[in-house]
Amino acid sequence: MLGEESEEWAVCPVCQDKCRLSQADWHVGTCLIKNCTSPTRKRKFEGCRPGSKEASLSTLWSGVLPQRNVSSSPPSSSPPSFISPPELRPPARLGIALCGERWRLPTTGLGSSSALGNAKRPAKTAAADVVVVNLSLPVKLKSILVPLLNRTKHNKVTSYPDGTDVNIVKQKENPADPRASLCAYSSSSASAKIPDNEEPRNVLGYLPRQVSAHLSPLMDEGLLFLTATLRYRRTDTAILPREGESTDGLFVALCATVSNAVLREEQRVLLASTWSAATKASDDARLGLQEVIRLRFWTAVGRVRSSAHSHLLDTAEVCVLETLRKCSLPAQRLAFRLLQRKTTWFRISSLQYSDVPHVESAVDELQKHGLVLSGDNREGNEKIEARLTALKSDELIMLSKLLGLDHRGTKAKLIALILSSTKTSNGEHRLFHNWLSIFNGRSGMIRLCTVSLRAVQIVNFLTFLRPSCGLQSLVLEDVGVVRYPPRGGSLDVASSIFTSRVDLDEYLDVIAEASVIDATLDAGDEKTALKILETRILPWVNGCAPPSKPLKHQSFLRRFEPDWVRAKMATICVSLLERNTRHADANVLLTRLLAGRVCPEKRGTWYLRLIINLNNLGLLKNAMQACDRALQDPWVRCGDRLGIQRRALRLARNVKSWGTLGARWRSDIVWEAPIDRVRARALNGTEREKKRYCTFSEVGAATVSVEELALTHYATEEAGSWRGVHSESRVWMTLFGLLFADVIMSPVPGVFYGPFQSAPLDFGTDSFVKARREEISNLLSRIRRGDGCKIVRDIWGRYYGTAIHGVSWIILSLDELCEVIAGLGGRPLAEIMGLIAEDTSGWTGGAPDLLLWRQSSVGPTVKAVEVKSKNDQLSDQQRAWLLALRDAGVNAAVCRVSF
Repeated sequence: MLGEESEEWAVCPVCQDKCRLSQADWHVGTCLIKNCTSPTRKRKFEGCRPGSKEASLSTLWSGVLPQRNVSSSPPSSSPPSFISPPELRPPARLGIALCGERWRLPTTGLGSSSALGNAKRPAKTAAADVVVVNLSLPVKLKSILVPLLNRTKHNKVTSYPDGTDVNIVKQKENPADPRASLCAYSSSSASAKIPDNEEPRNVLGYLPRQVSAHLSPLMDEGLLFLTATLRYRRTDTAILPREGESTDGLFVALCATVSNAVLREEQRVLLASTWSAATKASDDARLGLQEVIRLRFWTAVGRVRSSAHSHLLDTAEVCVLETLRKCSLPAQRLAFRLLQRKTTWFRISSLQYSDVPHVESAVDELQKHGLVLSGDNREGNEKIEARLTALKSDELIMLSKLLGLDHRGTKAKLIALILSSTKTSNGEHRLFHNWLSIFNGRSGMIRLCTVSLRAVQIVNFLTFLRPSCGLQSLVLEDVGVVRYPPRGGSLDVASSIFTSRVDLDEYLDVIAEASVIDATLDAGDEKTALKILETRILPWVNGCAPPSKPLKHQSFLRRFEPDWVRAKMATICVSLLERNTRHADANVLLTRLLAGRVCPEKRGTWYLRLIINLNNLGLLKNAMQACDRALQDPWVRCGDRLGIQRRALRLARNVKSWGTLGARWRSDIVWEAPIDRVRARALNGTEREKKRYCTFSEVGAATVSVEELALTHYATEEAGSWRGVHSESRVWMTLFGLLFADVIMSPVPGVFYGPFQSAPLDFGTDSFVKARREEISNLLSRIRRGDGCKIVRDIWGRYYGTAIHGVSWIILSLDELCEVIAGLGGRPLAEIMGLIAEDTSGWTGGAPDLLLWRQSSVGPTVKAVEVKSKNDQLSDQQRAWLLALRDAGVNAAVCRVSF
């Protein structure tokens, strides 16, 4: 089976017999107890002499494990090992043995080729898919032609001749867009100052938003200086009418002058890539942002219908989409405008759009084809609450009076009162007629038909594979929000994630339920959230454990199963039950989850919560048994495994588990990181909120957070003159994303389904390592040899500004990242990057708050510091990070700030 590896065997240092390495602690502990003559001395493992019969497990293993014997064929008399739930494959492993292999079960190492599988993969062409930017920039960049939008009405196009110089003026205080840029005529060479409350006569218009979004940050940093000249051009008949423009076609020719200052390498890359993006955005600006959304949606529809997902659109939805495509251009534009609105009902009188000159005609056309429905008619399954939400306050008061209800209160209270008084079907029918009577029988409202809304939702989801993305996500790249990496021809159109429309509908429905739970919790209503979860989740949990229930997906695609979402909701349900002191009910739920096969990534969290609840209920032996099972589960990793080991040591003294008290990982669990102490007083020490501090030397100055205070301390000469950043995991994930960029973007089959992905679908899952084991092994070897800076500089030049999962292009400069890499060294960096590659989601959180670096007499040095104020404790995941850094050879410490 894919992912299974040969079991490792070790030689017991007491009886010299072979035993499974996964059960070695139990075996050696039993042997020690058998050889002890006094029951009292059985409890005294600590401090014994090596080689004696009473020697502790920690002492014995310290001499045996580094030279452990591994056998490929197990003896026939070996004890049975713990078996994971049926059909639950173990996660992929890279064989990085930090901290006595505390993070995973023993493995045969990275060189195993059996886990690569037999899938054929195309040749590696990641570098060929990326446009390499020429870093040699001219002083003046090639000019681009962009249209002027929202021109002032009192300025005629004939006021200024063709070729007139105009100035570009930033409007940072613009409430609609702080990156907005004005084009203004001025007789002088300097830009005219725009008054705050008055628009001067010499303002010609705005640069398009998608162009200004790219150029504005560079202008703010002084890297780019724009000049413009006025241009007139007749509207091209091959181009659709432009948003906000008249037929005279007023343009400005933008010319950029690069700053004469010495630019860093990343700044040159940023200038070249941004000007190229602005040039492309200027072409789309001639169409208008809404027109680009419409065109890209039809491109997305074509992509879905030509892929293996075409069967997920039913006949009615395909018919609706084809009908909409055949409508006139104004009707299509109105429909796409309405699709981007959050409300359900729309007043026709309030629909005013510049690209839809005759709204009434467009509405009539859409009604004729059944794409929008009139508010004068009511469907049987329609929710009446949406109609009430569309009413104004005075209309709601009028409706309340017609129904004989109290009309005092807020809008939300009036709606709730009206709904509670008309719960029956007859009541809703009466409410509809009263609602319509407010408008004298003609409401003047419309709404989109349900089929069209569902069709657009399906197309959007299959395009982005994220339920939260709407039509506006199609142009995020145009307005400078994100820049997706180029995929070329590596998109997968031959395989389908969902086998049927039933599976897709079930998944989307569960996602909607999860959104309701999140919204309820955000509102602070935990009681309602728990009630919903008990109604929806408990029946599912009772049926998810039977071994006869098959798994639809064994790979990363299981995240697209409804059960994967329900498992996350069940974890929330456990937390709410514990808050209500219903530990027994939480244990029943956790036991059922652990008996099943869904969402194995959560097994560590579930085991940890179960152990804590059993301990709270006084069931110590049951808690110890849960610890034993958890530590043999390969899916219990990172901080969860460390937390379970810490609790196992506490329980072992009470239940007399000698093997656990002398386990080979015991010395690591009791280890404490070095402590740096900073004396400071918390200004809000009595408040339950994030502490704010000031030092003795700066009393009365601006307050700082505890992390900022620690940075100030380490920057002093007495503390070592460190440079640093408060980053937590951002720097580590940035290093991982840069070093592994080519691996992440490699054309593995079935992981890239669309152009709007910043990472493959298997990123952050165990399938990521399985499909790229050879590439990851070679890359880690290069990092160990000291090629980290070379790799990062190469990736920085090819991918700068591109959305790569986890990468922050602004947290540190390229030179600072290279200093950090040099300070870490090749081997420690490779070990940490290997851990993140093996379990990205597990190591994303818990990293030390500060990353410090400096130049010392022995070369570059790096230090990771976790900052804690008074009474704050380290979490299990933070302890795991500190231990991993320690064993990798990185200087790690805890900074305690107290008075």
